[in-house]
Order: sequence, then C-alpha cells, then structure tokens
Amino acid sequence: MKKSIKKVILLSIFLFAMSYTLITIMGKTYTVVFDITNKKNYKISIEEETGKIEVLNEKENNNKYMVKVKSKKPGKVSIYIDYGDFQTGKRLYIHKNLIITEDNYLGKATGSEVIPISFSIILLYILYLLIKIYRKSLKENIYQYKNIAYLGIIIFLSFSVINNILSIFNYLGLFETVNRIINSLSFVSIILLPISFITFILVTISNIILIKKEGKSLKNLPGLFLGLFTCLLTISPDFIYRILMHSGKINIYNLNSPGPYIYDFIESLIYLTVAYLECVLIATIIIALKSVKRKIEMNKDYMLILGCKIKNDGSLTPLLKGRVDRALDFRNEQLKTTGKDLIFVPSGGKGNDEIISEAEAIKKYLLEQGIKEKNILVENKSKSTYENIKFSYKLINNKKANIAFATTNYHVMRAGLIATKQGLKLEGIGSKTKSYYWINAFIREFIGTLYSERKKHIVFFTLIAITILLMIGITYIGNNF
Repeated sequence: MKKSIKKVILLSIFLFAMSYTLITIMGKTYTVVFDITNKKNYKISIEEETGKIEVLNEKENNNKYMVKVKSKKPGKVSIYIDYGDFQTGKRLYIHKNLIITEDNYLGKATGSEVIPISFSIILLYILYLLIKIYRKSLKENIYQYKNIAYLGIIIFLSFSVINNILSIFNYLGLFETVNRIINSLSFVSIILLPISFITFILVTISNIILIKKEGKSLKNLPGLFLGLFTCLLTISPDFIYRILMHSGKINIYNLNSPGPYIYDFIESLIYLTVAYLECVLIATIIIALKSVKRKIEMNKDYMLILGCKIKNDGSLTPLLKGRVDRALDFRNEQLKTTGKDLIFVPSGGKGNDEIISEAEAIKKYLLEQGIKEKNILVENKSKSTYENIKFSYKLINNKKANIAFATTNYHVMRAGLIATKQGLKLEGIGSKTKSYYWINAFIREFIGTLYSERKKHIVFFTLIAITILLMIGITYIGNNF
C-alpha cells in the first residue's frame, strides 16, 4: 500500500510539473474566439486596464472570428469586436509569468486542457491500483469487510473519473472544471437517490413482514433509520439554502464574501456523504450476492451446518431444513464428482423454548437421510453464529482440513465475515429463503462495513473533503482576483 501511495504522489508531481511547464511555454499567446454573424467590417479594439497585449493575427472561419494575441505586461485587458452598433467583448487576465487566461483569473489558457487530462490520468491510476488491491483481496478471502470498502471507493471514484473525462471535451478553464467537479457530487447523489429511496421502501416492507413473521425486534430498525436519513440528507441542501437566504446573517449571493463559499462547502460535504454512503451500500449488495453465487471447491473434509430455531416438537423448521438439504446436496455432488465423502458438523445449542438442541435435531434429520452416524460430529453448546463456528472448529481440531459451512443465502456473507474475524478461512454455501430477509442482511453488513473499516472510510472521506475545500478555495481566488 505504501509503495502504491508513493507511486501516486510521484505521478502527481510529474504530471503537475509537466502541465505547468507546458502551460508556461504555450500560455503566453492566446486565441480569443468570437461568435459572429454574416456581417462584415469587423473592428477589433483593445482596452488595456493594467496589462498589455499585442495582436499577432486575425482570421475568420465558420462564423467564428479569431484573434491571436501575445502578452506583454501583467494585468487585465479587455478585447472587443465591433460591427455596426453591436459590440461584444472578453476579458483577459495576464499573470506575472505572462500566461493569459480568459474571463477569469483561473480561466482557460492555451494548453490548459492538459490539467483535466493529467487529473484524469491520476484518477485512472488510483482506480487501477484500487481494483488490483480489491481483486487480490477478493481472491484471498471474499469474506472481508475491506472488500466492501474497496468496492465502495471504486464505485465512487468511477463516477468521478467519468465526470472528469467528460470535462476534457468541454474545457473552459480550471475555474469551470472545479465547479463541474463540485457539482458532480450532487449529480452522483441525485442519480443514486432512487437506490436510497427504493431501499427505504423495501426495508420498510420487509420489516413489516419480518415483524409479523418473527415478532418485534430492534435489529430490524436500523434499515428504516438509514433509508430515512439518506433521503432527508439528499434534500437538506435546499432547506439550508432557504434558511441562509432568509437569515440575513450570511450573504450567499456576494461572490466577494465568504458566504457563498461556506454554503458550497456545506452542500458539497452533504452530497459527498450521500454519494459515498450510496456507493458503499451498492458495494455491500454486490459482495453479498457474490458470496452466495460463488462456487466452492469440491474438496471438503467437513461441512458445518449452522443452526437456528427448531419447531416445538424438535423437528426442523423450513429455514433450518433448507440449510441441511443444501449441505446434503453439496455432499452428494462432491461424492459423485470426486468420490470424496465429508463429515457433517451440525451446530447449535438448546434454547429455553426448545426440547432438544438444534444440533441434535439436525443430526436426527441427517440420519433419516441415510448419513452414517460416524460421519456426524455434533456441536451442541453454541448460542450464536460466532460460537457455531468457534466451537465447531475446536471439535474438528485439524488445521489442515478443508472446511465449508452451510447456512441460508442471506446469512452466507455474515457467517463468512465472522469466520474471518476468528482467523479462519472457510467457504460458504447458502440455501434459498424468503426475499424479505435479504434487505435487512444488506443493511446490517453495510453498517458493519462502515464500522469495521472506519479508518479507511475516514481517511478517504477526509481526503475528498480536503480536496473539495481546496477546490472551493480556487473558486474564491478565481472570483476575487
């Protein structure tokens, strides 16, 4: 990681130096372009306020009148084109190093297109490095919170890269480019807003169904709060704007005062938060689906079956039966394909409202399906997924064994993440279940990712926030010089 950061810094320094050198060499001349009609008898006039320029040549082409000028003295110069009673003009800023920019102190200069090109190259390189790190991490172990963090950042950067590349084809100077990048945050968050809204609706519906099916539970509420929070956050800049507009304390219209720039920074941070959260949520969904669809190798020595609540008579609920049947299907396929059998490890203790342990109920069902007792290793003390994995692994007591676990599809990623936290590299398979379980699983792991990889998120978010602050600083300079 440190080597990658050094490479990015070196590339940035090289491109910055190259861009500065190119603009310094080319920027002392500039071609001012006027849109014209079919009228003739054009007359060019120059108003040298504090600066001085020299007209090198003039030419007309396709309803455009082009005047090429060369800088002579730093300052401000206005150049006008007159035809009849009509006059139009443009202001030029001549810097101390005699670079000419149009309309703004940080406006377009000759060769300045190299700036968005260089920035795009840097972003693309960062994106390439992140994708490389992400794919390596995914190959090592899919069940890691950092995979979600990496993918969320990749999705966010991808939008930024696309927006920046598009700015190259309509480059109007550093000032306009900065404004476009800042505005892109609101664009991305608004584009992704339907995802937040749909998630909010689906979470609400799934929670109502879950409460009816499973009873009231606080663990079903975070998704509701998250969806509501994201939707409110997206529309909050408009409310803040209205409040500031009527408060009279901060002038958000005077570009020479800090007011509009303070608002821009607050608005950009809000949109950054929304866009970033939405990208991480999308990444969570992608990794969760990858975890379920991923095919595991048929070389397993042990198959953990993660328990859940059983019926009052000690038989399996449809949810638990699905897990066991999925484990049996895998065993039969492995046996048929490779000739290798495996040992089942049913896991789950006895709850206060259960007549036998979940593991014993699973064992009974396995025996009924023709599995020999010698191929069943019972773990009947655990009370959670964490303990399911921990206690089962202790029973196996073979570090070289190839171990997999069977659970319900929405639970595969969570179980894998719990195994990874214990330093275990297990592969998981999932059985089908009702769709309303999925939504809460996504939200739970989304929150888990934000917490577990908080350092990565804070560093990345802070870097982006600092970049936005610098960009807004550039707009202030552009408007006040």
